[in-house]
Amino acid sequence: MPEESQQSLFEKQLVKDMGTLSKDPLSWVYYSFEWGKGELLGFDGPDEWQKAALIDIRDGLKSPAQIIQEATASGHGVGKSALVAWIILWSLSTFEDTKGVVTANTETQLKTKTWAELAKWYRLFIARHWFTFTATSIYSVDLEHERTWRFDMIAWSEHKTEAFAGMHNKGKRIVIIFDEASAIPDVIWDVTQGALTDADTEILWLVFGNPTRGTGRFFDCFSKNRHRWKIRQVDSRTARMTNKIEIQKWIEDYGEDSDYVRV
Repeated sequence: MPEESQQSLFEKQLVKDMGTLSKDPLSWVYYSFEWGKGELLGFDGPDEWQKAALIDIRDGLKSPAQIIQEATASGHGVGKSALVAWIILWSLSTFEDTKGVVTANTETQLKTKTWAELAKWYRLFIARHWFTFTATSIYSVDLEHERTWRFDMIAWSEHKTEAFAGMHNKGKRIVIIFDEASAIPDVIWDVTQGALTDADTEILWLVFGNPTRGTGRFFDCFSKNRHRWKIRQVDSRTARMTNKIEIQKWIEDYGEDSDYVRV
């Protein structure tokens, strides 16, 4: 029999490795991209706050009966969209027939920020050939799984909530991500929460946003409902990617205790 090709051996090892990383998104991030090379030259991995978020997911997966609910409040430019992209690609590549939905405060935010960042990391991803990437979806190249193994970008509508009401995937993995979540109306939160009832299923509901509002369900994650969520507040001054000079100008102009700087 002919020896297996290098490509075939690589593919077998890739499948095996991805399987071992199913419950370890942080190790997956280090494994899946060529850190320190090409577009990632000068970067050796996630920022500290991103590591903490990925570790929380890893630890949460040790209790499969529990829904993982994480809420992250941050300023601009901290690397939130990159983290969202990693979570999407990790969830798809390490669990067959994962189903996910990502939405944001506006369709423009969703297309030009969230999905655009995912396109970048998909391009750099070691197993990108496993998936087809389009303007609104990423799904398995296997024709038998393209409808059941996918992540969709969906703009919310208060009058059409079916996409969030139908997130069932019993025995598999469900991931729902809200980006700029403070401006997503309560009805979308309510419908999503009501849909996450599948038993024996890995369920991740992750919400991110800028703390610009003192009411609403995103605000509640950090106040009256904080016992239901793993919460995180990221200070832009400590995040690796932010412009520290510009932030210092804001502090000088508005004051450290001003609402503008707090946000």
